[in-house]
Amino acid sequence: PRANLTPRMTPPSSGQPAAILLLLAAGLLLPACASPLQTGDGAELRSSILTAQQRELAIVQERGNTRQRAAASSEPSGLPASVLGTLDTTSGPASYTSTPVRVGASLFGEATPTADLSLSRSLITTVSNNLTIQFGRLAPAISEARLTATEAAFDWTLFATTSYAYIDQPRTRTSVFNPGVDQRQDGTLSAGIRRRLVSGGGLTLQQELQRSDDDTPNQTTLPNPSNSLRFTAQLDQPLLRNFGSDAALAEVRLAANAERDAIQQLKATLVQQVAEAEAAYWQLVRAHGELKIAQRLLDRGVEVRDTLRKRQGSAQDVRASQFSDAVATVESRRADVIRAEATLRQSSDRVKQLMNDPQAGLATEILLVPTDAPLTAPLTFTLADVLTTALANRAEVQRALLAINDSAIRQQLADNARLPQLDMRLQVQVSELRDNLDTTYGRLIDANFVNYLVGLNYEQPIGNRGPEAAFRGRMLENLQAQLTYREVVQRIILDVKTALRSVTTSYALIEQTRASRIAAAENLRTLEVEEKTIQALSPEFLDLKLRRQQALAGAELAELAALTEYNASLARLHAAMGTALQRNGIRFEVESQ
Repeated sequence: PRANLTPRMTPPSSGQPAAILLLLAAGLLLPACASPLQTGDGAELRSSILTAQQRELAIVQERGNTRQRAAASSEPSGLPASVLGTLDTTSGPASYTSTPVRVGASLFGEATPTADLSLSRSLITTVSNNLTIQFGRLAPAISEARLTATEAAFDWTLFATTSYAYIDQPRTRTSVFNPGVDQRQDGTLSAGIRRRLVSGGGLTLQQELQRSDDDTPNQTTLPNPSNSLRFTAQLDQPLLRNFGSDAALAEVRLAANAERDAIQQLKATLVQQVAEAEAAYWQLVRAHGELKIAQRLLDRGVEVRDTLRKRQGSAQDVRASQFSDAVATVESRRADVIRAEATLRQSSDRVKQLMNDPQAGLATEILLVPTDAPLTAPLTFTLADVLTTALANRAEVQRALLAINDSAIRQQLADNARLPQLDMRLQVQVSELRDNLDTTYGRLIDANFVNYLVGLNYEQPIGNRGPEAAFRGRMLENLQAQLTYREVVQRIILDVKTALRSVTTSYALIEQTRASRIAAAENLRTLEVEEKTIQALSPEFLDLKLRRQQALAGAELAELAALTEYNASLARLHAAMGTALQRNGIRFEVESQ
């Protein structure tokens, strides 16, 4: 049903300017009012969220805070320290420190230029120039502009209309003295200001001036010309539906949450890109080392092949098949060098893409040479601390909480929309009519003629099915948001545990692969010592040397892979914890508005 309860405007016996002041005061005080349907301070919601998070950490907390340490359990080699020192200088990562890498011509057909690159320079350039990060930086600014546009709905608005009419038209005659014509000039000017109130209503202050010059023959109008001036103060205020700041400021709060969400998304993008840049750097280190290992292995194979070629021509004890096997081994190793060089160039291009450095752009053929060696220090941790840090720093947690807050705001709006519509209008109008414009304005202040209006407008859908259904939908959306938060917590725990296991596994492999490399290096060393004492080298002996060279290179590749994977897994762990920026000395600060 719909009822219009607006009474007719009636002039009182005497007007008072205090009525206008009272109406203005009401418009200024109403913004402090809240919705008639209060939902509390959200304590129940926060308690539910904390309970969900504590449930996930309960098992970890029950096991205590014993600090764990990534370690390996390889058995000692039993070799003297002097021998171990010799093996480390002839094999393994340390033996390639001063070995230059050899690459072929670039895509331009020229010698490939190189440029040294440290990890810190790679990360700083990535944060400054990465295109994904630059794109992400725009999102908070866009959200801030939308928030400002939403807040601007409560700004004062100036409005004005004007018109001029020259009227010369016939009219019906009601007496002999009626001229039967209407001739006059009317001009109107209406101007004022209005604004939305955070109480849900609106306040309008308006001045209307109408000037009329009656030229109708045989008709006297007093005053003529006339200046009719009216000043109106009007307050429109919902009393039930859409009442209060909760309803009026809902869009502003949603826009503010959208801005916060964009900031958290930018943080997540920064963490992701920093982690990818660090992982790409260690992949570059690995590719660089793999090319050096492949080239050293090729050089050793060429040496054995040339020895067999000499014996084939002199001692005649080398069969053609044996020499062919050596040649095939060398060519296979040469193919490995070509593949390793291609992998190095691809790794270099990947780092350049992430950095987007104008001095070493992706279109250039500059080959980046890493200067930082992989870290070998073990990681000490407690699972409870790692998980707590991740839940406190991951941007996904904050975004899930913002989604819950958004759904709560929409649920509150839907709850308010179930109320009947009951709108009130309060209006005070002061008017004056004079022949002189100055006199009209001067007498208006005296408020000799004042009209008052109080109106109510009521509306309620029969059955109210639509608002009730909308409210149920918003309640279910709020439950979905809470479940999404719990799923985010579980996903973060899974990410952290997966990254942590990768760290511990790769660190254990460092020691294991080092032991394997030392054993392979010792096998080759003893064979080379034996080679110096043998007067006549058999083809079988040289073939065994080729196989032991291959075994040593494989062990070196495995050790290099373990070292670089350990460092890359550390980067992934800090990304899973949300601390990749702090770890690399990158400050993420948001300027307050």
